[in-house]
Amino acid sequence: MTQLATDVKAGTEFKRVNQLDTIVLSNGNNMTVEIINFGARIKSIKFPVHGKPTEMTLGYESSHEYLADDFYLGATCGRVCNRIAGGKFELAGRQYQLSQNDGDNCLHGGTDNFARRMWKVRRETVTNSSVTLSLISPNGDQGFPGTLNLSITYQLSEDNLLSIQFIGNTDLATPVNLTNHAYFNLGEHDCQSLYLQMMSSAFLESNAENIATGNILSVNQSDYNFRSPASIGERQHNTEDESINAKNGYDHCFVLDNTPFEQPKAILTSLKNQISLSVYTDQAAMQLYTGYYLNGQFNAYQGMCLEAQNYTGAENNQHFPSTILKPSQQYKRKIIYKFESIA
Repeated sequence: MTQLATDVKAGTEFKRVNQLDTIVLSNGNNMTVEIINFGARIKSIKFPVHGKPTEMTLGYESSHEYLADDFYLGATCGRVCNRIAGGKFELAGRQYQLSQNDGDNCLHGGTDNFARRMWKVRRETVTNSSVTLSLISPNGDQGFPGTLNLSITYQLSEDNLLSIQFIGNTDLATPVNLTNHAYFNLGEHDCQSLYLQMMSSAFLESNAENIATGNILSVNQSDYNFRSPASIGERQHNTEDESINAKNGYDHCFVLDNTPFEQPKAILTSLKNQISLSVYTDQAAMQLYTGYYLNGQFNAYQGMCLEAQNYTGAENNQHFPSTILKPSQQYKRKIIYKFESIA
């Protein structure tokens, strides 16, 4: 039976369903965000469309369905998101073998990655607009060195900004690269008619297994150029680009321009619903994935991901910005999703 917890502040909706915790954040503009502790996930983002609260993301109806999710819907991905070639990397002269859950590669941190963990809800942090979740990843977890202590704070503001703050510390040097894997459709049936603008002048070349080759390519005169708004569907279905065609759409890591944090790195727009989503981040790159492999109760392209992260494959490409976190450092990254009506 669903019960309302008694150890949280008045006015905060906090539900316990067996081991699953659901925290509902809200503001005065009729916007709500549901967070669940399984995978420290965004379960739902509702924003008013013509006055009616409308789902902005792709998700399951029941929290329990996330326990068998294969698509990382709304999930926190790590210890290292995206792919590590061969599930191997070398650090300080030692080679580490990681969990291999994507052919020979390590995807989103391995078989038992952070998206599949029950994160701890920090009860003292729960309000009607904010919650912090924490996780301890022990030394050797999925093959990674060092004990990693993590926290994620979700906060919803009165001006419709959902911020995600990642903070981590380790006792041994280890790669860390976290992202959120929400699928956005801005209330439409799929992402095909959405328009995307991305402040990116280059992208990472990748092979058929989505492994970064190490080459950084210009977006100029290509279908990777989103510096001006472009229709996702028109681009990916009319392209002659070999990689986009082979992947049935976009699943590529874009290098973000080094602009101030206060300027959005990507803007997604629904002309039909007159809604825009601006993404702000201090991350160096963004994986654009348009959801071709969604199946079962979902359809291909029903949602798209804008995964702010470090360069994928940095563990095996020394000229990429490093993902290595040292004991003397703190991992601190931020992502903000801003929703606006453009009517």
